[in-house]
Amino acid sequence: MNPDLKQLIRLQTVDLAIQELRTRIDKFPGISKALTEKLRSATVGLETAREKLKNNQTIRKKLESEIGVTETKISKYREQMLAVKTNDEYRALQHEIEHTQNAIRKVEDEILNLMVEGETQQIEIKSAEVRLKEDQLLVDQERKQLEEENRRDLSGLESYLKERKEIQTSMSSDLVPRYERIRKARGGIAVAAARDSVCEICQVRIRPQVFHEIRKNNQIIDCEACQRILYDPENLDHPFEVA
Repeated sequence: MNPDLKQLIRLQTVDLAIQELRTRIDKFPGISKALTEKLRSATVGLETAREKLKNNQTIRKKLESEIGVTETKISKYREQMLAVKTNDEYRALQHEIEHTQNAIRKVEDEILNLMVEGETQQIEIKSAEVRLKEDQLLVDQERKQLEEENRRDLSGLESYLKERKEIQTSMSSDLVPRYERIRKARGGIAVAAARDSVCEICQVRIRPQVFHEIRKNNQIIDCEACQRILYDPENLDHPFEVA
């Protein structure tokens, strides 16, 4: 088999592997950020639930304080009733007391509603805490797996780049720029298999005499349609060449 053709086939395989690894490596920051965002969402959910309960308790304390102030007013009205001299003054104070007591009952109803809401909010907090704990565990597992895969990809990329340099060094000097030119013009694929008199990439039929020469794998032959370098996958020295 032509040594340069053999190296070209391997170089194409290495370049496709490099492309795949770089694609995954480029996606790593975005996926990592998505995991952080997922955890942040659960954290915000818990913080929001806690803030609601805190606001509830603050409002309740304020209303309870208002009741205390209002009850003090009622006590003063009762003291004043002991000192009034006319029925009209007595009835006026009695009216104020009733009005104030009604106001207290309304505030007490508000406090009761807030207490019921508070119980619901406490349940929401517990649910949010469980959800955050579950998400934290899941995110930790996913991040560990993601980082392990990224380390493997980086290591693999380094190995492939090293091999790529070695392959280029072993090839005829004029073939490297030729390969790179075709690869750049043809979507990253410069070397293609030929089967049944057809280029597997562009699907254009190859002339019989040309296909006959391609099957020997002993020279560099371009596809007349797409200019990719062709080889016969059924006549390789070793299976690693298309692995």
